[in-house]
Amino acid sequence: MITVQSAAALLGRSQQAVNEAIPRLIDAGVLNQTTIGKRNRAFEATELIDGFTALERQLASTRADTRTSPPTRRVPHRPQSR
Repeated sequence: MITVQSAAALLGRSQQAVNEAIPRLIDAGVLNQTTIGKRNRAFEATELIDGFTALERQLASTRADTRTSPPTRRVPHRPQSR
């Protein structure tokens, strides 16, 4: 989850540059907009998060699939279908 301010700080870019890039990332399906508080926009990369979750689940199973082989360690909760 990022905001314009946090992305600008992380990337070393201006808030204006980030504000101009975000709509393109949304259109490309990289980011999804959400809100935090009453007026603040935040963005998340749900497919990226889901990809890391799937990787963690694969690494946790002896057969690389926690659906067929129970995890050998703690794993993230399996996301609901979207």
